Amino acid sequence: MPKYTVGLSAKDFRELGRKVRLYKNRIQENCEEFAYRLAEEGIAIARIKILGKDAVYTGELLNSLQLEQGDIIYNGATYVIYTDCPWAAYVEFGTGVVGEKSPHPNKSMAGWKYDVNSHGEAGWYYFKDGEWHWTNGMISRPFMYETGQQLRNMGVISRIAKEVFGSD
Repeated sequence: MPKYTVGLSAKDFRELGRKVRLYKNRIQENCEEFAYRLAEEGIAIARIKILGKDAVYTGELLNSLQLEQGDIIYNGATYVIYTDCPWAAYVEFGTGVVGEKSPHPNKSMAGWKYDVNSHGEAGWYYFKDGEWHWTNGMISRPFMYETGQQLRNMGVISRIAKEVFGSD
């Protein structure tokens, strides 16, 4: 919050009141901007994570990341980062016995279970791009989990806060 000095006259106090009201009005806008910028940063981080985890096949997952405004809260706002890609959860948590051997850091958050069809090492076949392919699962590539962890980093938060709030 900026520092204010004031004289002892009624005019000086009215001017101080005006400055404080202006600052108060900016807080709401700045909080909304801060939340939006963190969400944008989250999408950028998630895209880097997807690319770094070799999770790009068609580009659909990479390009499906979006943000939308969540609930407005007192003196602020929330934003949600999401994907509507149908296989995003399989990439995030992994599948089959391969995923079970290399599980998600917090598989309980979605109640995720591996090898639900009991295929085991025998795996299964699936049809894609006009051809049959075999798999016994895939490792977890927790791009969203790691994005959340990175967004909690005080360096990221401080940098964006300084850009949005300045020296306030």
